[in-house]
Amino acid sequence: MKDVTSPAVSSASDRRPTAQSAPSESEALCREWYESYGGAVYNYFRFHVPLIDVAEDLTAETFLKVVRARDRFDPLEGTPKTWILTVARNVLVDWRRRSRLRQYVTLGTMHDLVCDAPSPEERLVREEEVGRMLDVVATLADADRELIGLRYGSGLDTAEVAEILGISEGSVRTRLWRVLGRLREMMARD
Repeated sequence: MKDVTSPAVSSASDRRPTAQSAPSESEALCREWYESYGGAVYNYFRFHVPLIDVAEDLTAETFLKVVRARDRFDPLEGTPKTWILTVARNVLVDWRRRSRLRQYVTLGTMHDLVCDAPSPEERLVREEEVGRMLDVVATLADADRELIGLRYGSGLDTAEVAEILGISEGSVRTRLWRVLGRLREMMARD
């Protein structure tokens, strides 16, 4: 039976590894974080980077930084997921700075992420729709693409996006509503 008087830590992944933590306990926690959030981090990078190997490298770099900085995670300031995706966001910014490229999802990579249509015809229609949508998304400002990438590329809820971007949840909802409205208008024109 759960002890209701214990702290509000809900799972092992919410714990904060400390310098006093046994190395194996800290490593196990980082492994658990990778298993829990690795997919969201990878999908975030796939939304922003068209090459699978680059997305994999950036995911690995993110978790390497997470392991090295694990004692900086504070469960009172946020969840492991938002902290890790903040690290991922910083890794992406660093990568863009290093590579001087601003590449976003291509039709082929989006297919890997979201296309699960059973028939070739449905897949083709889906690819055309996704391609049109990505062309429209590519015309958005960087901040709007970032917002869309965090919300839909990584599957974060609005509270998590707000935490990562350092803005209020209401601002996230308002910005999403406006961006999605512009996307709908632009898609309707095509």
